[in-house]
Amino acid sequence: MPQHALPFQPHAVQIVLWHLQEAREEGHKWDVHFPQRQVDAMSCTRQEEHRAVAFAVTELLGHAQWHLTHDGDGKPQLHLLSEAQHQALSVSHIEMDGEVWAAVARWDDGRSTGGVDLVLMDDLRVQSVAPRVMSTHEQILWKGKEAWAWATKEAMFKGHGPDLEFQSQALLTQAMNAHQGLSGTVRGEVRGEPWAGAWGLVRQRLLLVWGS
Repeated sequence: MPQHALPFQPHAVQIVLWHLQEAREEGHKWDVHFPQRQVDAMSCTRQEEHRAVAFAVTELLGHAQWHLTHDGDGKPQLHLLSEAQHQALSVSHIEMDGEVWAAVARWDDGRSTGGVDLVLMDDLRVQSVAPRVMSTHEQILWKGKEAWAWATKEAMFKGHGPDLEFQSQALLTQAMNAHQGLSGTVRGEVRGEPWAGAWGLVRQRLLLVWGS
């Protein structure tokens, strides 16, 4: 199925994880959902990323009467044709084994501080990125779990950026809690305020982290 089931039901947030499958999704007019984008100028990979997001958002809403823009800081803004005000939405996409995956998240209370992120566990960049985004204490506490730390800090940044310093303002205060190795929770703080998140592992390689 293009929509991939999450390891457990999220609390107070609606999340759709979409696996782009060409044969199931031909004919959808996805580009109309991105009026700010010059679709024809995009690479094939970028087009597939946008297509996956379009299917995920449509599944999330249950209809296709929407479009997506971005504010001055690059945050996605979801516009429904039936409403004058935009809604906050968090988006992440990634390529795994030559196929595109996308995750979209919308919090039940409409908050704009929520974030979602996708990271590959075996991404070669993980080890090089970790020292740049983690404090010395975090590197010790999260040794061997750098992918979780990276994804968590990206989720924090998407909700609380763009002026968020990873090593001093987006902190991981509690080691990862896991349930049967497939899902769990993460805790931290952003600018001194508590931050709570959760994660799920898909196909043993794809890590999905969300929080607010």
